[in-house]
Amino acid sequence: MAIDSDGFDRSVPLPAGLKASHIRNAIAYVEERADDFIDVYHEQANVFSGLIGILGVRALDSLSPYKRHKHPDVAQQRFPDLSLDGKLDPPARQALESKGSIRPWALQSHYDHPGWYIVWRYAIDPTKRMKRGRAVLIWRVDVPFIRKEDWKYETSKASQGRGGRTHTFGISNPKDKLETAIVYQAPGIVLYRGKPTLANGD
Repeated sequence: MAIDSDGFDRSVPLPAGLKASHIRNAIAYVEERADDFIDVYHEQANVFSGLIGILGVRALDSLSPYKRHKHPDVAQQRFPDLSLDGKLDPPARQALESKGSIRPWALQSHYDHPGWYIVWRYAIDPTKRMKRGRAVLIWRVDVPFIRKEDWKYETSKASQGRGGRTHTFGISNPKDKLETAIVYQAPGIVLYRGKPTLANGD
């Protein structure tokens, strides 16, 4: 990776019209607003991840050429979260889905649609030391283009009549796919034993 001093690798391809400056400002917005919802993380982490994704949508809708779908039912329940200039039925190369995740490599979706995905990798730091003043920090942002054939169906383990999680799709060998799509890595933070941590321990 060719990471600049601000943490951005400008050699990573991005969706048409999306720039590092849009993502930088979106990161600041997500971190600032996520602090308001940190209690949700301690009660239900998966819901908090959903909130991170929603905050990412809100930020990019305001700060970039990628706009929310004009029909709320599509924007909230279907694909994609955003499209270039708000196109109603965008081609895959102009579709952008926003995901929040505390895991370093996973990417999951309820759909197997092709398109761009922006994944806000976050961490919870009560000490506010990894990023000064932030209890919630975005330590990495991945922006991969996912083809339909990249998805694999993940069978639900729920027994009939007993509930369980919604069926999902995941990416085969996600590290291989995503490590070339890392557009932002927070300066001074490294991945150690699967967790983001301060590079120098300070």
